[in-house]
Amino acid sequence: MASYYANTAKGEAGAALDARYAEIKAAQAKQQAHYANWLASGTVNCGALEETAASLGLSLDVATGRISYAPTFQKPDLGAELWYCRHGKTGGNTEPRVYQGYVDEPHNALNAIGKQQAEDAADKLETLGVKPDLVVLDVESPLSCPGAADTGKAFLRRNGSDRVAVETWPSSAEMQFGDWDNMMVKDMPTESICHLFYLAQNAVVKSAGRYVDPASGGAVPGENFVECLARMAGVLKSVQGALAALPSKHGPRPVALLYGHSMAGAALSILTGNGKTVDGESFLGFDGKYIMPNATPVQLL
Repeated sequence: MASYYANTAKGEAGAALDARYAEIKAAQAKQQAHYANWLASGTVNCGALEETAASLGLSLDVATGRISYAPTFQKPDLGAELWYCRHGKTGGNTEPRVYQGYVDEPHNALNAIGKQQAEDAADKLETLGVKPDLVVLDVESPLSCPGAADTGKAFLRRNGSDRVAVETWPSSAEMQFGDWDNMMVKDMPTESICHLFYLAQNAVVKSAGRYVDPASGGAVPGENFVECLARMAGVLKSVQGALAALPSKHGPRPVALLYGHSMAGAALSILTGNGKTVDGESFLGFDGKYIMPNATPVQLL
């Protein structure tokens, strides 16, 4: 999702947009009340979400939707280096902000800035001496399509399949926002619980409707961030298994490099013990200023 804290537009249009964002933020108490009613409706399996979080070494306060590290949390040991690179900038990362999740429409492709960032990311990996044994791309963005994989293409053009194994995994795809996907934040109802996702770092809220792909007509249900965390925990296990089947060509510890998106990256950051605590609080942030910057390789393990 595009950052709530940056990239505000300029001029008269920018002032109107900032006023709209301020209006949404001022309605947070009403959004929270709607959230409480949603929980009370019985449509949310709160116990299951708490159990899922606990299985990941996390504590979930369902009433606020906030997550934090539990005393039982242990950083995973994959016996390998793990790097993550979020995609370069897209049209969906610019103002007006949108919920940009499990989508691959034209404006979700890399823009001119993003394409240059992809090349810059490849340069950074070379400067850092990162030589992966495995590169993972998510299935919604194969090498010929826009998105995260176009960021990876810049690196893979310099490091062919004879030097690195390249795989695409459905499980590593971006968080699914359901029918919030590709909707402009400013156009969502002021009191909608969708705004708690970025305003309150609420890991429980999710869309009731499905995103319909305009090209294929396929419908994709929404998921919340707790569910995204659980899915990405499976990705960590898949990385470990895939590396175990590959010879390490460049050193004693195998290296995996994943290309992906903001929420998937935020989930992996938390799961690997690199989560960021919200300023002055004890709970974890995952959207807005807490996401990884575009096209910047980050070592997670």
